[in-house]
Amino acid sequence: MGSGFLWAVLYLYTGKLWLPMLYHFLMDYLANLQSGWNSAGWTFSGYASDYIQEILMVGVPLVFTIWMMYGKRRAVIEENVDRLLNLKDSKFINKKVSRN
Repeated sequence: MGSGFLWAVLYLYTGKLWLPMLYHFLMDYLANLQSGWNSAGWTFSGYASDYIQEILMVGVPLVFTIWMMYGKRRAVIEENVDRLLNLKDSKFINKKVSRN
């Protein structure tokens, strides 16, 4: 979940899809290195290394995502969202509906 938020913020901040894709690959690669390329997935055993991995895979991306939502970074994200959604040229923006 934390990583998904981070990938979305990276896409909205940069307006480019390759950066979140690269980050996704790196996170999967590092997770697979830790698990020994076990395709069955990772299990939580309660060891300290499990807690550390959980913090690194969920907590850090989530904190970074929240940090990106403030200040000038948020303004850049809002401009890119407008550009990606093409809101400035949309005929539906600022259009008043008349009722007869």
